[in-house]
Amino acid sequence: MISKLPRGLKRQIRIIGCRLVAAWRRYPRNARKLLLNQEETDQLASPFLNWETSITPIPRRGTIEIQKNRVHNLERAISLINNRLILPGQAFSLSQHLGEPTIENGFQSGPVFAGGKVLADAGGGLCLIATNLYSLFLKSGCQILERHNHSIDAYGNERFYELGQDAAIAYAYKDLAIRNNFKTPLLLEIGMIGDTVQSRLSAALQKPVEVIVRSHVLQRIPPAIQDQHPGWHICTTRYARKENACWRQDYVSFSHYMPC
Repeated sequence: MISKLPRGLKRQIRIIGCRLVAAWRRYPRNARKLLLNQEETDQLASPFLNWETSITPIPRRGTIEIQKNRVHNLERAISLINNRLILPGQAFSLSQHLGEPTIENGFQSGPVFAGGKVLADAGGGLCLIATNLYSLFLKSGCQILERHNHSIDAYGNERFYELGQDAAIAYAYKDLAIRNNFKTPLLLEIGMIGDTVQSRLSAALQKPVEVIVRSHVLQRIPPAIQDQHPGWHICTTRYARKENACWRQDYVSFSHYMPC
């Protein structure tokens, strides 16, 4: 039924839905106030212990203009989430921090995956941030509230993530959201170093859990045309254990990629 509505109306319905989800998950009303300046971060982080790091290479695909726009969008996104303090029990929503990635909001046109195709739109390239952070939070043991995979495996054997461990973001459609399910504040730091995006999660206490993340192929879907990338059904499972406790499965996700 909703698919037959005008595009503008559908967008408004989705935005209202996102606001309801934000209220239900108790997102901070003013998340920007939880961003520390660099001096505050340096003072806080000096005694902090590293929980997890995530390093994601920046693809060098496309024209020079596309590559420059991708880097610009990454830098813009990093400026909106770097030095974020996530308090115990608090949620972190990537979309809440980034807002709508429009030209008016400081983003530029870059590559996006939509409906199984590679297109160009404002904010293109932000999924690299989502993928980097998903790996960081997943391997730190945080509670994953929302995550979406890409519609296609566009990079094939050149992909910069393990199948089933990527994350897509699209305003009012797809978000990456987590909750700090630990008893200590977590400090998120992220930046660009060379041709990579690097992030770190740290805290005043030692990481209380060990984590193992495994992804395995459930099904390979052959492409309809030779030389295209196949599709995949992937299952990703996280196992965690506290000191002297048994391993237990505490998270599972299923990813479907269409042939392209």
